Amino acid sequence: MFVTEQLNKIPKLIEEQGFSDRLQKMFEQHYVNLEATLLRAKVLREFSTAKVQYIAQSAVQSEQANLAFLFAPFILANLNHRVIYHTPATPAVLNILNRYYQAEKKQNLKTEDALSALNLYLDLSNDELDEVEFFYYSLIKALCRSDVSQIFLITDLKLDIAKIEEVEKFFRVVIHYIETDLHDQMIDVTELNMRKLFFKNKDDQYVALCEKFSKLNAQLLMCYGTYNREQATHLVDDMFYAEHIYEKLSVYAEYMQTRLQHDASKLNAQFLA
Repeated sequence: MFVTEQLNKIPKLIEEQGFSDRLQKMFEQHYVNLEATLLRAKVLREFSTAKVQYIAQSAVQSEQANLAFLFAPFILANLNHRVIYHTPATPAVLNILNRYYQAEKKQNLKTEDALSALNLYLDLSNDELDEVEFFYYSLIKALCRSDVSQIFLITDLKLDIAKIEEVEKFFRVVIHYIETDLHDQMIDVTELNMRKLFFKNKDDQYVALCEKFSKLNAQLLMCYGTYNREQATHLVDDMFYAEHIYEKLSVYAEYMQTRLQHDASKLNAQFLA
């Protein structure tokens, strides 16, 4: 697909599963010249002062414990990292976020605006892509941003570690592969009590759930080399008890809902004019 030899390593990160025809057409629609965009971002990355953490997570379904990573961007943002979180807008994800703002609605908002205001942006994909297509699409989006310094790939797909290292080296970006287990389950997301999850008063079920979520998210913190497993798990666990994740989510939701209402008012004014 690409002229540059190193770029052709990207469609080989998943064994025997490269870019589909549908995905290539999407790239043609979104980018005037994808190869030039990737190479430009690679060059500019060396000079970028902004350091964005890009989390790409495969589709989350109900009763899957990997729902824990939905809270990863809020955890990293609490640690003063600029974060973009990209995942499909599955019912499980929307079930959580819609409790705080109209997450299913597409915002007329630039990613940079949210990052400037909150150091955080949730990019919920409505494209009907399969798991492999979403993986490649999300990775390409991350690599096309010159401000992205670290990429977290959270997926149950089996990736080629050697090729990931080659892509890392060429693009001057750090890529972390966090493999998920689809058989690791939790309670149905529709039954999740957010007050017990985010606040101090927890029964035994939610103590255990927070421990599970903390251990999973600790994997991201350990990638920075600042914490060992025990320290990282304890830090995340504290955030679930001290309401830090809830506060960050609430601020983000209020910002997004305000933007949605502003866009609606603007459209209404234009309609009445």
